[in-house]
Amino acid sequence: MHTVKNILQNKKLMWLWGLCVSALFGYAMYSFRYEFLDWSNLPLVGFYAVLGGVCFALAFLMLWAQMKERGKVRAFFAAFAVFQVILWTVLTLVNVEGRYNRRAVSVAFAVLFFMYAAIMLLAFRRLGRTLYKPMHRTLAVVLCLGFLFAAALPVLPSPEQVGKKMRFTSDVSFSPVSAEKLRVTENEVNTARTWFETHVLFAGKNHPAYDFKLDGEPFSSHTEEWDYAVSGPVPDGRGGEAYTVTAKHRTNGLTVRIEGAFYEKHASLSYTVYIKNEGGADSPVITAFDALTGMSDVLFENASLYCSGGSHNAADDFTLYRAKNVKKPLVFSGTAGRSSDEYMPYFNLCGDSVGVVLGVGWTGQWQASISVKDGSASFGVRQQTLEAYLTPGEEIRSPLVSLSFYEGGNPVKGFNAFRDWVLDCVYPENTPYVLNDLDVLYVSHTRTAAEIVNDVNGWDDALLGKVDNFWMDAGWYEGCIDGWGDGNGNWVTNAERFPKGIKEISELAEQKGAGLVLWYEPERLVHGSALYAVGQSHPQYIIDLDPGDERNTQILWNLADDGACDYLTAYIADSLKKNGVSVYRQDFNIEPLGFWEYADANYYGGRTGICENHYVTNLYRYLDGLFAAVPGLVMDNCTSGGRRLDLEMTRRSIPLWRSDYNCAVYPDSNEATQAHTYGLSFWLPVSGVNVDFSSEYGARSSVFGGNVFTYDSCLTPYFGMYDAERALLVKSFYPISFGGVKKTGVTAMQYGDGAQGMALVYHHEKAKTGAYAVPLSGLSETGTYKVWDADAPDAAVTLTGAELMRGAFTVNLPAGKKAVIVKYAVA
Repeated sequence: MHTVKNILQNKKLMWLWGLCVSALFGYAMYSFRYEFLDWSNLPLVGFYAVLGGVCFALAFLMLWAQMKERGKVRAFFAAFAVFQVILWTVLTLVNVEGRYNRRAVSVAFAVLFFMYAAIMLLAFRRLGRTLYKPMHRTLAVVLCLGFLFAAALPVLPSPEQVGKKMRFTSDVSFSPVSAEKLRVTENEVNTARTWFETHVLFAGKNHPAYDFKLDGEPFSSHTEEWDYAVSGPVPDGRGGEAYTVTAKHRTNGLTVRIEGAFYEKHASLSYTVYIKNEGGADSPVITAFDALTGMSDVLFENASLYCSGGSHNAADDFTLYRAKNVKKPLVFSGTAGRSSDEYMPYFNLCGDSVGVVLGVGWTGQWQASISVKDGSASFGVRQQTLEAYLTPGEEIRSPLVSLSFYEGGNPVKGFNAFRDWVLDCVYPENTPYVLNDLDVLYVSHTRTAAEIVNDVNGWDDALLGKVDNFWMDAGWYEGCIDGWGDGNGNWVTNAERFPKGIKEISELAEQKGAGLVLWYEPERLVHGSALYAVGQSHPQYIIDLDPGDERNTQILWNLADDGACDYLTAYIADSLKKNGVSVYRQDFNIEPLGFWEYADANYYGGRTGICENHYVTNLYRYLDGLFAAVPGLVMDNCTSGGRRLDLEMTRRSIPLWRSDYNCAVYPDSNEATQAHTYGLSFWLPVSGVNVDFSSEYGARSSVFGGNVFTYDSCLTPYFGMYDAERALLVKSFYPISFGGVKKTGVTAMQYGDGAQGMALVYHHEKAKTGAYAVPLSGLSETGTYKVWDADAPDAAVTLTGAELMRGAFTVNLPAGKKAVIVKYAVA
């Protein structure tokens, strides 16, 4: 105590005290935030709350010592108590409906950091006055401005959010469009085919759509050095005409192969470019490998670009944005190696007379650039970074590119052209459009097989008859101790909890007429796991950035290595078959880009991007191998909730857990769910997540393809009530209005065709009440339709398509939250 007293009386030591305590306070608070939101380690939550309170109290003691001679102990404990009261009171008041609410933590942080900054400002100002040196006063002001900035950090928008607001608007509205205007025209097909033939099939010297550099020299400038051949068309099995183009260099041993397909019904095309070294020596260095570059022969007058944010565990996941001015290139990319984190890899460029929707298939760090000058569009699609020679026999590939052409003026036609193509030609043929998954093992739960079997046998068989799958999430495998991620790499059943294996649960599900969803995360493993032990014998099978850390849970299985890919394929395929898995739920809670860069330097001779290229290519080979080993397998593409939704993954999977924002209950959970459905529907027709059947509003907010629910949800009157409406979500999509998660908003969207459909209208808590016009789209202007509020079918009215598209049908929106379903059918 005497030492503390000496410090408090020494002004220079007090400066050091303040700096150290401030640094520790920041560490404690941000660590508390991380642990609180993860909620996997309650002792650490308490520890950082105490540490933050101690630092807060020490800062106040620093100020108290400048003002009072006595009462320091009481001041310390009083400040500590105030900190705890504020922290937990704010969390409780703001976070009424769930402990994970990020907004609640942000508000608590802002309040406490602001108070801390004010305390330190006064303390440092007093110190500066006492020492009477201008430097001290200046330093005090600078430090306190820094503290005030820290106070604002939790509630300030991220640089990415600021950038989006500067370039885009999310206030996007659309005009209704008739069924006649939605039909694919001969002109659209001709535009698409001409572009495909000119720039892909028979490019030669005619400005190929793709390009790359060999030792700095562009391929497009030396096309005469290559010999070309085209084979096809042959049916691709999905309604397309498949072609293969090869170009062989006459001297350096390189072969370029383009695998593409044309889909006349959809005025769409897709292709991928491969480069292989078939020579006996290392190839020239390949850089600037563009799958798509330029589109100068198609004019986009007055073009607007539409794109969507990705999934980042937020209420505004998948928000649609519009950029009116695309004269300067807009550049988009994946984030840290995951393809739909910051942006979705889909873009709709709509001009007055022509439009095109671009899709990118690259489950890694893709990059797309788009600009339009004087009507001429410039596109660029590539793996963001690649600079590598190829060894003999080695092959690399580009991202997959798709283009869907449409007559411009209304981007809604482009969105639906792309959606229809995805449904008919991209999704796996056994894709379920409506899926009911019953949660029998949630994340980290330690339930045993006996408990699950006992529960299921006590449940109503009539209700279970409506269940498609039993859902078992993370934590069923060996090695889980403190959390679900501890056992990754041990894909064998926890024998203590499941003595007869997971097969007991899958057989029980089969008896009830259901399949089994089982969670895996095969690409991430932990130190000491079974796969880690395999990697010790084959060092290039794993990428470990911190091999000395025995608690490391962030180790990447190196799919870039062919042997590692083959081993994992056989290992997981065997597990799927032994466990009787119907739906393979694949997660990916790791950011791989840094691992790929480490492997480039340490495994692949410093060839930049080569690990990523082989990893992504082998990821598809791995998944295709699972499908071959387990006929009829369905894949759920999770990836921290919707962060790998590129076109190549869409070829193989559907996102049954589209956003981790649904991992917890927030005050705006229903509104966020509505917003996610609205945003994703522009591009992907099928998605899912857990449901809220606690009210009619929650149940109607949960109208989407894949429902994950508890048995308690089955007992509500809403279970199964909206399955017919859910089935309509794969029909054409028409945005009506977007209220986001604002309490004053109305979100409305339509799904259907010229024969039947529905509109979902969500009135938020404080939105305007009264009559709300519901303009419909996709109807025949001269056709006659019966339309009604689902809650009042006897009050149906008959109107023409033209009248309905003008908004002649209205619904009454009362005060408070309300979800209305409008139905229509040909009269």
